[in-house]
Amino acid sequence: MNIDPLLDKAIARLEGQIEQLRSLKGAGPEIATVIGRAQEVYGEEGLLWLLEYNQVLQTTPLDLVLQGNAERVLTQLGRIEHGTYA
Repeated sequence: MNIDPLLDKAIARLEGQIEQLRSLKGAGPEIATVIGRAQEVYGEEGLLWLLEYNQVLQTTPLDLVLQGNAERVLTQLGRIEHGTYA
């Protein structure tokens, strides 16, 4: 089995996530609020949570924030923190 294509795919995905994170530099206070809250709930993994597809939100949390729906992300983080995911 040749794992090179799998590695290339993983690297491309990570590079995309890095670019998403870089796009947050200099972003407004709304992004900072969401990042802070994600880190409160997930610790150091909070930023990664923002980049991963969320089945309940049906997109990545970061995409929702960038679309102006930070409140949905903050609500979901509150549900996760309190154990009510749906």
